[in-house]
Amino acid sequence: MNEITNNSKKTPSKSSLQTARIIGTIWASFYLIAIVFGYLEEIQIKPGHVSTPDFLQIPIAICLLIAVTGLIIAWWRAGIGGLISLFGFIIAEVLSLIDPKFVFPLLIFVISLLPSILYLVYWWKVKKSSAENSQP
Repeated sequence: MNEITNNSKKTPSKSSLQTARIIGTIWASFYLIAIVFGYLEEIQIKPGHVSTPDFLQIPIAICLLIAVTGLIIAWWRAGIGGLISLFGFIIAEVLSLIDPKFVFPLLIFVISLLPSILYLVYWWKVKKSSAENSQP
């Protein structure tokens, strides 16, 4: 009993990790479906009309794919995956602000950052906890 109460080693709560995984999986699925259906809509053959993507639509899609890849990587490596997805979403938002035809609402952008931030918070807590536990 005394060992349990005197245990000074702190372990980070996994609630932020689980929340990030749930929200990240939902967002990754949403973005992948949106990108696939957007691409399929673009390549549909329309009689007498050749559709080419706008100059910034391809880089925005690539940044969103990178962000989704970061969310997937974060399942195994919370720090690097959270960082990749955070920068992917930020760059996609900056590019969407430049392109007036592409609408990436600010609210969706902020909500998209949530799993990335939660992964980074969890990674920071683990790093801080391991540093505290390694000291005598």
